[in-house]
Amino acid sequence: MQPRRFRERIRWKILKAAGFCCILVVIWALFGKWTARLRDDYSYAHVDIGTERDAVFVEGCVDPQSYQQQAGYVPQNATFVMLTRNEELSGVLSTIHSIERHFNQWYQYPYVFINDESFTDEFVRQVKAATRAEIRFGVLSDLEWEFPPDVREKLVFKESIENQGDRGIMYGSLESYHKMCRFYSGAFYKHPLVAQYEWYWRIEPDVEFFCDLTYDPFYEMSRTGKKYGFTVFLEELYWSVPNLFRYTRSFIRQNHIQTGNLWHLFVKDYNIVSGDSVLESFINHEAEIESEVVTQMKIQALMDAAKKDGSDDLDSEALEFLVDRALRRVPIIEDKFDNEEFNLCHFWSNFEIARVDLFNSGLYAKFFEFLEKSGGFWTERWGDAPVHSLGLGLMLDVEDVHYFRDIGYQHSTIIHCPMNKADAQLPYVENPDYSKVSQVNNDMYKIFSHVTRTKGQNEDVGVGCRCVCPKDADIEDSNQCFGKWYDITRDDYESPTALKLNLDLEED
Repeated sequence: MQPRRFRERIRWKILKAAGFCCILVVIWALFGKWTARLRDDYSYAHVDIGTERDAVFVEGCVDPQSYQQQAGYVPQNATFVMLTRNEELSGVLSTIHSIERHFNQWYQYPYVFINDESFTDEFVRQVKAATRAEIRFGVLSDLEWEFPPDVREKLVFKESIENQGDRGIMYGSLESYHKMCRFYSGAFYKHPLVAQYEWYWRIEPDVEFFCDLTYDPFYEMSRTGKKYGFTVFLEELYWSVPNLFRYTRSFIRQNHIQTGNLWHLFVKDYNIVSGDSVLESFINHEAEIESEVVTQMKIQALMDAAKKDGSDDLDSEALEFLVDRALRRVPIIEDKFDNEEFNLCHFWSNFEIARVDLFNSGLYAKFFEFLEKSGGFWTERWGDAPVHSLGLGLMLDVEDVHYFRDIGYQHSTIIHCPMNKADAQLPYVENPDYSKVSQVNNDMYKIFSHVTRTKGQNEDVGVGCRCVCPKDADIEDSNQCFGKWYDITRDDYESPTALKLNLDLEED
C-alpha cells in the first residue's frame, strides 16, 4: 500500500472513531458542568428534598399527647448520652434546657452523663434540677479513657501530639481531645450505662436546638427501619486525617469487605473508564478522557494498519505516538487507594441518633481495633466523626440513614435550621410539669404559631415545627458535601460505574 493512501485511510478511521467518542465526551462534560453550576447556584433550603429513600418523618407539628396515644406507639429503650466535665456545667445546663424545651418535656427520655473523673455534688444537684427525666452519672476507668500504657510510655506519643499543635492542627495539641475522639470512636457503646440501651442520642455542652420536635425520633427510626440519623453533613480538615482512608482501604482489602451503596457518599471515585488497562491507569478525571482516548486510538489504528499492510515497520507518526506514551509516567494521586480517595465528607457526630448495636457489631468493632493498632488516634488527630462515617460506609446502605432535616441545631459556629411547614403548625403548649423545673424564659416561643426563618421565603417546602432560627445562612447551602447527599438520595440514583471503552478499529 502506498504511504499516502495508508496515511489517508488511518486518518479517516481516527477521525470517524474519535469524532463519535468526542461528541459523547463533550455532551457528558457539558452536562456535568451544567449540573454542577446548577448545584452551586441552588439553595437546597428552598427545595423539597424528600424521596422514597429518605424524607422527614413528620412535616411541621403534631400534638405530642395525641401522637403518644396512637395505635402502635411504643416508647423506645433509648437515652441521651453526653461526655462532659465538671467545669462545663453551664454549657451542660444550657443544652438540657434546650432539649427539654423543644422535645424531652413531652417524652422524658433518660440522660447518661459520663466523665473521666467523679462529678461534683454541685454538678449533680444542678443537672438533676434541670429535668424530670431519669439521670445516670458514670465515671470512666483508665482502660476506657486513657491510651494503653505501652503507647503513653513512648516518646513519640507526646512528640506527635506536640507536633500537631506546632503545625496548627485544630485541637491537635490537646491530649484530652485525642482521648475524647478515641472514646467516641470505639468505646462509648461498650460503657455499661450506654450498652443497656437500644438507641442513643448524642448531645454536647453548649448546643442549641431551634425547632420543636413533637414526635418521637427513636420510635420513627425503629418503625421505618432506619439505623443512623444525622443533622449536619460537612467536610473534615484534611490534615487531621491524612492517613485514615489508607488504613480503611487496607482494612477493606484484608477482610474482603463488600461495601454498601452508602460508601459512595464518602469517596471520590477514580474508576472513570474500563476496558483498556493503559487508559485506566492514565485517566483519573472525566476531563482527561478525550485526549487520552484520541491518542490511544491513533496508536492502535497505526499499528493495525501497519500489520494489514504486511509490514513490521511503523511509520514515523506511529513511532512518535508510541515513544511519547512510553516516556510518560503514570500520574500519581497521593491519596488514591484502590482507585478511590476519601472526599472528607462526614456526618457531624456531635449530633447523632443511632442504634447502639450498630457500633457494637462485629464488623465495626473489628474496624476500630484495626485503626487503634495503626496509632492514628494519637499520631494524627482522627476525629470520631470521620471514623463513624467510614465505618458506617462499610456496613450500611443509603436507605439505612436518616437526615433529620426538621431538627434545627447549632454547635460552635455551624448552624442548620429549616423553614417551617406553613400549614402544619400548632400553638406551643407547654407540659404543665415542665414549667416547674424550667429555668428558661419561654415567653417568646408562646407568641409564635407560624414562625418563618426569613420573611418572604417559600414555606411550601418547609418541614420544621415552630423553628426560630438565628440567621438566614444554613450549612445545607455552604458546603459541597450536602450536594452529594442530595444526589445519592434521589430515587433514580445509580452507583457510579466506569465508562466501558471499545477502541477496536478493525474493519468488518
